[in-house]
Parts: sequence; structure tokens; C-alpha cells
Amino acid sequence: MSSAVSSVLSMSISTSGETTLMNEVLATRAHESADIQFRPALQVITDIYNLAVPKADTIANVHFDPLSHPPFLGHSCMANIHATTLSIFKLLSSYSWESIGVLSVAALAVNFGELWLVAQLSTTNQLAKALSFLKQLPSGLTDQANHAKYEVLTTLIFTVISVVEYIILFKELRTQHITLEVPSLTEALSKVPNAIYWTVRTAVACGIMITSLIGSTPDQQIPSATEASEISAVTNKIKDILSNLKNSYKLCVHYIDEYKKEMESYDKLVQIIESSLDQLTILSTLINFSKDNVALLYDGTTKKKVQIDDLKGKNIFFLVSDLDIQMEELEILCDIYEKENTADSSYEIVWFPIIDVSITWDAARLKKYEQLRLKMKWLSIENPLSIKAPVIRYVKEKWHFAKKTILTVLDTKGKVVEHNALHKVQVAGSFQTVFTIDREIWSEKTWNLQWLVRGIFDEITEWTREKRYVCLYGGEDIKWIKEFIACTKRTAAAAGVAIELVYMGTSTAAEHVDQIIKILPKDQTHTIKNRKSMWLFWTRLESMLRVKVHSGKTVKEDKLMREVLMTLTYDSGGQGWAVIGGGLETDTLVKAKGDLILECFAKFEQWKEKGSQKGMFLQAINEWLSKAHSEKQHCNKLTFPMIDGHVLDIVECPDCGQPMEKYVMYKCCVAK
Repeated sequence: MSSAVSSVLSMSISTSGETTLMNEVLATRAHESADIQFRPALQVITDIYNLAVPKADTIANVHFDPLSHPPFLGHSCMANIHATTLSIFKLLSSYSWESIGVLSVAALAVNFGELWLVAQLSTTNQLAKALSFLKQLPSGLTDQANHAKYEVLTTLIFTVISVVEYIILFKELRTQHITLEVPSLTEALSKVPNAIYWTVRTAVACGIMITSLIGSTPDQQIPSATEASEISAVTNKIKDILSNLKNSYKLCVHYIDEYKKEMESYDKLVQIIESSLDQLTILSTLINFSKDNVALLYDGTTKKKVQIDDLKGKNIFFLVSDLDIQMEELEILCDIYEKENTADSSYEIVWFPIIDVSITWDAARLKKYEQLRLKMKWLSIENPLSIKAPVIRYVKEKWHFAKKTILTVLDTKGKVVEHNALHKVQVAGSFQTVFTIDREIWSEKTWNLQWLVRGIFDEITEWTREKRYVCLYGGEDIKWIKEFIACTKRTAAAAGVAIELVYMGTSTAAEHVDQIIKILPKDQTHTIKNRKSMWLFWTRLESMLRVKVHSGKTVKEDKLMREVLMTLTYDSGGQGWAVIGGGLETDTLVKAKGDLILECFAKFEQWKEKGSQKGMFLQAINEWLSKAHSEKQHCNKLTFPMIDGHVLDIVECPDCGQPMEKYVMYKCCVAK
């Protein structure tokens, strides 16, 4: 065997060589504008082969026609088989992969079928006998050598037909289940180009084998080293491909069957929940859909198992999360629950953990689950793996759970009254108020500076009672922070007002904020107490905005929504910011970016006359800021998580009221 031929054959089998080979094939592809009807064509092809293959006792009487092979399968040899295969792909460049496979075995069927038709009829049909005589067909299958070669040929032919059959089955599955993501089907379809290449190559090899069988002398019937190597390569490869396709198809069918069963179960679950008026029936369907357990709840206070019947007559908060629930979020909820929960409470909380079944439930994950459950004083699902797939789907589709924790509320009849009450609970600091809350608590009169920081920095209430001004500020630029503290103190002293500064950190970069807090001058500024308090402050702002959005409010018509949005926008800009309130001006707030408020204080002389008057400090600042805004360009941005799986449709700029442009950001923050 020549070195060139040897390299071609080794390339066809090696992994790196096959990548190069497939790149050549893909380079021949054009836009798919041609197709054929696969099923009718494949049925005819199969019929031809089944009818053409003779019984063993008739092989000796068969003759072959060397002129009957189709043009693109003949006139070749094993040494340049790859080049011949590529030429076929170029010829059929606009056909789909499946069409190329069917056309290849069809061409081989024409060749094979014509030969056997003439051979089988030549002894009984005068026309066939005349054709055999004119073509001088010798009897070439009388010896055992050709018989063995024929057996290899027929095995290859039926194998390659099966490969094409499975490829068409995959295409049909994709068409029938176009909206269903079947992992094994996606993987199988990605391997179709490679399978079609070897289908065509095998068809070419079979065509060459047929040619070698016809009119050959005994010494020509012994295959050359090149021929033997190629036959071995395509035989092993096409059998391997067929085996993989069969396995993939079984996986696809199994997956689809399981999906259909899940669909039936899901439809049954939805029908029960939406039609039932019995609370326990609905709760049992959610918690114990498989009916394989009785005691499925665990009480975090008593450390005992609880029956579902014990929930009868109570409003139920389903805390839905995965195992990556944010610890600050969990601790805040625990604080609220322990503060207000009593034996006769009208509600109960049930932790409903959604487990990713694609990740192995090992000892580490079990430990994490148990550690989380230990922190909870409310009820939880005893075994998170008992939550069945239809229930998980229901929670995701009907309650809109994605990744972020939600708090879905069911009333005493088992009906959902809040898909996600988490934001209301975080704002109000109470579970109970979700049911009894007065509408006034969400009004602009109630949402003030004191309410915003309650439970976070309670000293502010005392300061405002003493008519001191309070400045909440944040950011992570330590140079700006130090300059702002000094400038604010100078300005307040010059205006004759008392002001207290409280550093609130930032909605991001918590660890960096910890470092900033350590170096702030304690005699000039107060700092937020801990990371949990800082998290609550920013989460409460986001929750306020979410509640307002759900209520249909807009920035233009809702003053407080505008103020909250402005604070979030200033923080998202990565700059310093400040919010000032209190003093004698309880109904006035100042909000500004770091650079602008710093400039305002630096130019105190421009507004000194009014700012030094009693009860006019904030008004004078706002007037200066308003004039500065009209003279300066601004560029605001807001980084805000999705709301229950949805992006805010329209966000108006808090400075000018114009709709802000919408971008999409993907973020992954992994603690090490």
C-alpha cells in the first residue's frame, strides 16, 4: 500500500482526521433548497434490495453487468474514495442531509437491482438472455471467494439502509416534537452530517465492490490491500454509527414517552387544583402528589413531623427556592417570623425546595439542605426529592418560579391570592399584613425616610424627632466618600443646621463595602450595622419599586416611586449618591448623584442666603440642583433584576421623565 493511500485511510478513522474530513464536507454545503419525499423513496429502495437478494442456492447461476452501475458510484477505486464522496456532496450541495442519504442508497439500489434483475431472468427470459449475451456477462459467482465477498456487500447495503432509516426517524421525531427539547435527539441530530458522510462513502465502496465482482478473473477476485482496508474501515464505521443511532433513538423514544406521561400527570394536577374548592385536597396535591407518604412536613420549631391536615383553615405561604437561597434574605424572613408568629397565627409558612434533578443528590447537597432547614422555624417538606416533576412544572409555570426566591400565598380555600408576596413582606416587615394591610400603608404619606430605614437604623427616628437633618449616602469610591463627609459637615455648620450622616453602602460589592466601613471616620459619620441590614435596605428599595410596578403606577404620576427609582438609578451608576431628609422639612427630600451634590455643597455661597433660613435648607438645595440639572447633561442607568420572570417594559428616567433605553445584562457571581 502506498504511503498516500495509507494516510488517507488512517485519516478516515482517526479523530483529528475525521474533524478535518467533516470540515471538507461542510464546505460543500449550500443553502438547502431541494428535498425529496423520504418515506416513499426509502420504501421502494428497501423493496428493491429485498427482492434482489437471492437465496443461497441460486447464487451460482447469477451474472453481473459491469456497465449497469450509476455514474457517480462507479469509475472509481478505493484509493480515491474520499475524493469521489466529496464530489457527490458537491453535486448534491443544495439537498438536505437526509435527501443526500436517500439519494445515495437509491443510486446503489438502481445499480444493484438492475444487475440482479438481469441475472435472475437471464435463464428464463429471452430478453434478459439476449442482454446478457450482448453485454457478455460471465458467470462470476460460482466460486466461494465471490460468495464471501457478496455476503460482505449485502451486509453493508442493509446496514447503510438502516442508518438512513434512523436518520429519517430522527427528522420525523424533530418535526413531531418541534417544541420539545429532547437532549438525546439534539445530540443525535448533531451527528447526522457525519453519519451521512459515511453513508455516501459506504455507498461508493459498495459500488466499487459490485464492479469488482463483475467479469473478474480468479486472480482479480482477491481484494487488494487498499480495497481490504477501505472495506474494513467503512464496515466498522457504518456498523458503529448504526449502533449509536439505535441507542440514541431508544433514548429519544423513552424520553418522549416519559414526557407524555408527565404531561398527563401535569394535566391531571392542574385539573385537580383549578377545579377543587377543598383546601386540603389542593395542598395534598401539591405536597403529596404521588400519594406515597403520609407525614411529609417537618416542623422547624418542634423538630417533629406534621400532617397536612394540620394546615386546615390557615393561609399558607409557600417559600419556594432552590438550595442557593440568599442567606440575608432567609435571615430577614426568620426574624419576621419569630417576631410575630404565635400558636394561633392565621398563617403558616412551608418551605418548598425545588431541587435540580440533573445534579446528583449526594451527601454534600443533603447536608446543605439540612443546614438550611435548621435555620427555619416554620414547616418544610420532609423529603425534597418527593416533590414530583409535574408539581415542579406547575410551580414554575403557574407561580412563575425561575431562580429567585418567591413567596406564594394560598388562602383558606387553597386558592392563590399572591403569586409572590415576598416584596410586600420585605417592605412591610410582616407576613400578617399581606392579608390585613390597610391601603394607606402603601401611600406616599407612609413611605418616608423613617419607614425606609426602620429596623435598619432606628436612631434616625430619634434624630428626626430632634429636628436634625439626616443624610443617607453610599458608593464605593473612598476618595469621594471622604471628601463628601468633610464637605457636608462644613456646609451644615455654615448653614447652622445639625446633620447626621449614615453610610448605607451599595447594592453590590458587599465585601468591598466592609473594607470601606472599617476606615470611615467614626466621629463624623455613622455606618450601617452589618451586611444583613445593608442587604435589607437595598432589597426594600427594590421591593418598593416592584410593588409599585405591580400596582400599575408610573414614575410620572407617583412621587415616591420616582424617588425610589432615582436612588436605585444613582447607585447603579457606580457613583456616590446622597438622600437628605428630616429637620423641619419632613415632607421634603433631596436626592442627588455624588458629583452634583458635592458641587452643590462646594458652591454653598450661591444658595447660602436661602439655605441658612430656618426650615429652608433642603428647599434651597433642591432649587440649586434643579437649576444645575437644566444646565447639565445626564446619563442614568438602572441595573434591576427581572420581576417574577419579566423585564420592566418601560422605565422612565427619574431626572427628565423620558423612557430609558433597555439593555440585557447576564451576571454570574460565585462565592469562593
